[in-house]
Amino acid sequence: MKKLVSCLLVLVLMLSLTACGGNPGGDAGSTPPPASSGDSDAGVSGGSGDPEGWSGTDYTLTWNEVNGDEYGATQGAYAFKEKIEEISGGHITVEIYTNGTLGSEAESMQGIQMGTLDIFRGNASSLPNYGAEVIGSTGLPYVFKDMEQFQNVAESSLGDELLQSVEDANCGYVALGWLVEGPRSMFITPDVYKRLGNPTEFTIELMKDLKVRVPETDLMINTMAALGASATAIAYSELYTSLQSGVVDAAENGVTSYMSNSFNEVAPYFITDAHTFGCGVILMNASKWNSLNDTEKGWMQEAALAARTACYEYNQTQEQACFDSFAEKGITLLEVTDIEKWQAACAPLYAQQSQQIQDIIARIQGGNY
Repeated sequence: MKKLVSCLLVLVLMLSLTACGGNPGGDAGSTPPPASSGDSDAGVSGGSGDPEGWSGTDYTLTWNEVNGDEYGATQGAYAFKEKIEEISGGHITVEIYTNGTLGSEAESMQGIQMGTLDIFRGNASSLPNYGAEVIGSTGLPYVFKDMEQFQNVAESSLGDELLQSVEDANCGYVALGWLVEGPRSMFITPDVYKRLGNPTEFTIELMKDLKVRVPETDLMINTMAALGASATAIAYSELYTSLQSGVVDAAENGVTSYMSNSFNEVAPYFITDAHTFGCGVILMNASKWNSLNDTEKGWMQEAALAARTACYEYNQTQEQACFDSFAEKGITLLEVTDIEKWQAACAPLYAQQSQQIQDIIARIQGGNY
């Protein structure tokens, strides 16, 4: 009888181990991918339908975006999610949180460094504040002529060098790719417009002492100071009410963000100064990146390319659609008629940079990328 009981216990144990072995190395609570209904595809391992090169560990990555769905970078995030989940066979998934659900830009940048957040679309102009100096050169005022040039740089060997400089800085980030967001311009409230004498165009003299909301970065603060304005660093989630209540006179951003966040309701005067470009960068926590094998890193970079394409194509369409809707929305477009003065006022910022950064600026402006 004892031998019979022992045999039964061994059999039960073997059956339980077989039932638990379907997801080796997976995270606790993760959902296994759907079982293959036919023969395994060529190029996948083990006949299980898993992609070749998969490490055996499932990853769910959190991505925070401070804007809503109707924004190029957010569309890029969704394209990234779709591509990585497709090519990884569902073993790498992405949970996207929009409208700053997981924190402001500053909180997200810190979260990536600490590992409490996996992915965030940061601004290149913010990265010098967190230890990655070189890539910040792309956020300096009037470096790019237009969005097409920015896209060309993003696709070039110089663009790759700038992304690699983030990891080389050893500050807790890896830059997976670019999200070309377009030019950032100014917008002002009705009270300020009246105070300035209801101008039909905009000149640099009108910038004097304007309280302008900027991201919490030294580069943007210094840019506004160079233009004669007074920069005020305020969290993006507080911008609408800050404009509405008069805490700030003006703000700056791309036209798609301006419209998708309804800033036109409280600041319906848009100024076409295009002082810098939204050089979005897909940032990932370095430790999380290093936990991936080389194949999985390749998947992430392929997804980043899909994100860059989706963001650029969306913005090309949406930018023009936004400008076309100005009359209907009651927005006044104020053309800048002395852009050379704006550029000259910001030129001293270049001389304050390292020689390496000055060389990068020269390469961009000289088309040597």
